[in-house]
Amino acid sequence: MDKVKSLLKSRRFWAAGIGLVAVVASEAFGVELDTEHLLSIVSIVIAWIVGDTVRETT
Repeated sequence: MDKVKSLLKSRRFWAAGIGLVAVVASEAFGVELDTEHLLSIVSIVIAWIVGDTVRETT
């Protein structure tokens, strides 16, 4: 149960979730995002997650 609480408090988890919602919304709900915009959103989310991970380990 502690792992679930830790996961829900994680900024990286929520950032990944928001990136996933952006991708799914473009497909499921007809939100007009072309491939270039989706790749930009995903790249920003990945960069933020990696940067946050590196920052916490140093």
